[in-house]
Amino acid sequence: MSDNHSNAQPTSPVHIRVAGIILYLMILLSVASGLTAMVPSWWAGIAGWLAAMLLLRRVRRMQLLQSGLILLVGLSCLLWSGSHTEPMLWLKALSANQALVTMLAAVSFLRLIAASQMSDDRFEPQGANAFWKTLLGVHIFGAVINLSAMMIMAERLNQKQPLSLTQAVTLSRGFGTAALWSPFFAAMGVALTNAPGAHLFVLALAGLPIAAVALWIAGTDISKEDDIDQFKGYPLDLSALWMPSLLAVSIMACHFLLPRVPVLTLIALLSILLPLVILIFKRSSVGVSGYKHHIINVIPNIGSELLLFLAAGVLAVGIGSVMISANITLGFSDFGAWQASGLLIISVILAIAGVHPVITIATAGGLLATIDVAPDLLAMTFLMCWSGGVIASPLSGMHLTLSGRFNISNFKLFMRNRRFSLKFLVLQIAFLSLYDAVGVL
Repeated sequence: MSDNHSNAQPTSPVHIRVAGIILYLMILLSVASGLTAMVPSWWAGIAGWLAAMLLLRRVRRMQLLQSGLILLVGLSCLLWSGSHTEPMLWLKALSANQALVTMLAAVSFLRLIAASQMSDDRFEPQGANAFWKTLLGVHIFGAVINLSAMMIMAERLNQKQPLSLTQAVTLSRGFGTAALWSPFFAAMGVALTNAPGAHLFVLALAGLPIAAVALWIAGTDISKEDDIDQFKGYPLDLSALWMPSLLAVSIMACHFLLPRVPVLTLIALLSILLPLVILIFKRSSVGVSGYKHHIINVIPNIGSELLLFLAAGVLAVGIGSVMISANITLGFSDFGAWQASGLLIISVILAIAGVHPVITIATAGGLLATIDVAPDLLAMTFLMCWSGGVIASPLSGMHLTLSGRFNISNFKLFMRNRRFSLKFLVLQIAFLSLYDAVGVL
């Protein structure tokens, strides 16, 4: 995901600031829709599409082409099945992923408080302990403030000498595995949106052990491949982890107390309110100014993801409508460990080829709309598709960012991660089989 951490950047052009205000309005409308039926969800969808149009110039040409193609396919499917479906289907397509893009915009506000907890100590730790702290740190902070955490750590490591391939791979694996359980990751929003009925608490508990084993494998592999005693890590103070822990626990508590409110609504509401309250309490007018700056200058940086996720929503609704209208079946009526594993393998292969996991997930969600699928199993598979895909693919946003900003070769990142990606894939398939066998998901 795109982001720009610094608050010292110059004021954005008028249309960008307007887009930021519209995105904040989208968040408010989406939260209101989740809390009460009086506000239709397509209002937030319209706001999201308006902002996306204003931010088109910020979208890279290749991603613009990719989003345009999946939007064309989605619209074509809707037109084809239009004579067999209700008119409200168009409103469903308009608002299909509005809760997801709302969460994407809302969680960016968390960096206003969580990023300040990350150490700016000039001391440069070295050795095995520094390595494991860096791997764990980017995983935990990345789980809350997403790509911002990885970039803050990478910039810090890059200050005295160029970021090494080993450091980049450490950040890549630590960050990518957080998608397996974090409620603040876009992956969780995608999974919950495309697997209706899935439970956040179940997914987080199921994803944590996979992430823990994956981190151990990732760290052990890097330790064997390099002289870990020479590794220069990030000066992370583990006492600062109270903020990410508080945020994660708060979401779980709110979800337990308000089970009927959609999880994505709770995440969005907490993400915009908690930073505002803390900033006002700590900095008064200065904090409010920083909050306003974030609205008009920072959240418009999600333009690429905004367009892609909105288009993917149209695709999912379109494919689902065709499946229902044409009475198409996939040849199987159950979705178990074998089907989940097959979907995971296909998704990772497509990700390596450059297909964003959200496209694969949206397509799979549409194709599986006519099948009785256990929602938690499907959602967990989607989380694995995302996590495995972004680590394996040389063209993932995470690797493109490392490549563009720190001159790290995409191909070298891919080659360095290829063995881990294979082990990670086998690990995830094993867990899917275990969960399916014992009926956990």
